[in-house]
Amino acid sequence: MRYPKDHKEQVRKQLLLDSGSHAKAHGFAASGVDALAGAAGLTTGSLYKHFDNKDALFSALITAELGKTKRRYDGLEAGDYTAMQKILTSYLSMSHVRDAASGCPVPSLAAEVARSSDAVKNAFETGVLELKNAVEDITGSSTVAWALMAQNVGAVMIARAMQREATKRELLAAVRTTGTDLLSAAQSAA
Repeated sequence: MRYPKDHKEQVRKQLLLDSGSHAKAHGFAASGVDALAGAAGLTTGSLYKHFDNKDALFSALITAELGKTKRRYDGLEAGDYTAMQKILTSYLSMSHVRDAASGCPVPSLAAEVARSSDAVKNAFETGVLELKNAVEDITGSSTVAWALMAQNVGAVMIARAMQREATKRELLAAVRTTGTDLLSAAQSAA
């Protein structure tokens, strides 16, 4: 049977998508190559047709996942504080806290990236800077962009580690309020 011309690229994209979801939910380092390949319905041998090693997969996975997060900002105009508020509310939601597999990779994988190779760190830094630049383009402030990103990621990380639902909700509400205040200040300054 002949595969379509773009079959290999489609398999690679699906592998990154499925292994990215698996890694965000279960941890990249804790997941063996078998589990990462299996998440995409592939064998380990198939995975190695696309990536030389697990480190190369992690770099590509980070790039793909951060790109997916950045695309949430595509098409937004400078000063679109209504859209930013919607993104803030969605990010700081219980559904995002509960569903790491489909959420932002930063709260799930940043600690693992910190212990990874320079190639993985470079992919992470590049993606995070692109994300920061997208937020800065909308808010008009590098400081506001960094502050929003850091407090939102931190809130999700802490909420995921909490046991009590009420504490999680209190944390998320407090950070949403602070984020809204940051956006209001940026809007007033514009």
